[in-house]
Amino acid sequence: MAFKIKYKFTDEKKYYTCTVTFEQYKNFKELPIIQECEVIKKNQKNLDEYKKEMERALDLAVKNDTSHIRRLSENI
Repeated sequence: MAFKIKYKFTDEKKYYTCTVTFEQYKNFKELPIIQECEVIKKNQKNLDEYKKEMERALDLAVKNDTSHIRRLSENI
């Protein structure tokens, strides 16, 4: 199951949203570049391709590369 989260990067005022699985959410909120992170909407549809892209984005974010995760996120 996937759900939508709202988050903010450290030292930024803007919030972003993206869709993640539970396992991705656990990893996401532990990233040192993330200041705030919360679940805002559950989504039942199958998002296999998106999950793969988010995994890649999380791998890059661990290396402080936020470019991919920013592309997958919406500015709110």
